[in-house]
Amino acid sequence: MGSIAEILKKNIKVIPNFPKKGIMFQDIFSLIGKPRVFSKIILEISKYIKRNKIKKIVGIDARGFIFGATLAYKHNIPFVPVRKKGKLPGLVYKKKYKLEYGYDELEIQKETINKKDKVLIIDDLIATGGTASATAHLIRKTSDVNPHFFFVIDLYNLGGSLKLKKSGYKVTSLISTEG
Repeated sequence: MGSIAEILKKNIKVIPNFPKKGIMFQDIFSLIGKPRVFSKIILEISKYIKRNKIKKIVGIDARGFIFGATLAYKHNIPFVPVRKKGKLPGLVYKKKYKLEYGYDELEIQKETINKKDKVLIIDDLIATGGTASATAHLIRKTSDVNPHFFFVIDLYNLGGSLKLKKSGYKVTSLISTEG
């Protein structure tokens, strides 16, 4: 069937000029809507989880939940959601971060990550790295261990994965492409 990168390139639907002109939108739903392709993605990320002895998976709102919850179930390890402001009950840590036009805020429930937990932060793709960096900041509030990052797609020309690597994080993706 080919390498995972070949499988993803063959099966991903790219929508030009969405959500605005100049953007080449990588439609992750075109991959998860194909059970054999979705299964291959989960298998590849599972190898990483086993090899790196990951103990908790953090999924970034919202598409990171699809991969994160599936993988947490498969490996019988906890899943921890990072959500937009006001979506989580109880006590939370918050991190405001810059968007192209303004700011947003992410939250994680307190006491979900322990000091020595080996955490994998997962999302469908990385672009500029703003959301991923904010998520790492939240994890570092509770853990002494630098989290790992795993993305299905890296839009390398937007610099997010490089930004994370320069900050000392381990970053892995299944496919790198232009965004």
